[in-house]
Amino acid sequence: MPLEAIAINNLDAPLIQKPTREHELAERLQALYDADDSQPDGTEVLQIIAQGFKRGQWLYVGMFNDKPIAAVACFDDEQTDTKRLQYLTVHSENRNRGIEAKFIKQVYDIEVRKGVRQFAPVDSDIHRIMTDYGLLQVKA
Repeated sequence: MPLEAIAINNLDAPLIQKPTREHELAERLQALYDADDSQPDGTEVLQIIAQGFKRGQWLYVGMFNDKPIAAVACFDDEQTDTKRLQYLTVHSENRNRGIEAKFIKQVYDIEVRKGVRQFAPVDSDIHRIMTDYGLLQVKA
């Protein structure tokens, strides 16, 4: 099963087909962030994301073989059609293997289909990926 970016607006979204415990998705996402030295503590990131959910924001989760292996927050600046991408994390075993770029491209494609025309990558890794692939602004 290939990597698939899925937008959620609830940390209890039913992404894992056969969860073994309650709140498994949130626990796995927290572990992803905790294992990523380039991101804040997992609890802190998930609190920020949960607050964003209350304002209609999204978290994209990269699922592979029924497990979350990547995540990035997609925040609306609520003033323009620009989306701010922040808090990119990828499972440690998948880092530096092109998963980051593939995942960001999937998120970009989904958001463009929704009508987004500009992106503001906050993290340096996201900015590098989007710059390298010309994804900062949708071409007319």
